[in-house]
Amino acid sequence: MKKLQLLITSVILLFGTNLAFAQTLESNTKWLSFQLDRLVKEKDGNHLKVNDNEAVPTFKFKGCQMNMNIDARDSDLNFGMRISWLLKDVQKISYDKEDSGEYQLKMIVPADRMRMKVGFGQNHNIGGSFNLKNDDDNESKTNFSLHTKDERLVKEIVNKFEESVKICKNTR
Repeated sequence: MKKLQLLITSVILLFGTNLAFAQTLESNTKWLSFQLDRLVKEKDGNHLKVNDNEAVPTFKFKGCQMNMNIDARDSDLNFGMRISWLLKDVQKISYDKEDSGEYQLKMIVPADRMRMKVGFGQNHNIGGSFNLKNDDDNESKTNFSLHTKDERLVKEIVNKFEESVKICKNTR
């Protein structure tokens, strides 16, 4: 009887721990999506444009999967691109201060662990999916310019990413 009680208690603790991790991950990724959507903008002169319409990236998470979506639409052409990777594949997250006083978020994700989907046309009816490949370690770095001079906020972004990566690496 004691073994059964111990087993039930262990299952309840394990379930409770997994539930807490899932809630933390959901809270972190919701907050990260909001912050990245608000802060990640291309520098002047480097905007992705389709027929002079600027395409701004948006970030969405599905559990442990991170998606960066870029859509540009006008009356003649629609363009869509999604780059995604699993948080468990992120090897390092850091940041640097740029000359402007703003910050750059840096992630190291192996290129062969990133997946890209591209579509063109009125309803993205021409396109395809593929994994990125590289032989150069420098290409595995993903950098985002953050339009903020608030280092405390940037540190919080890095911390929430690191916590989410850790949760995803421990989730089976």
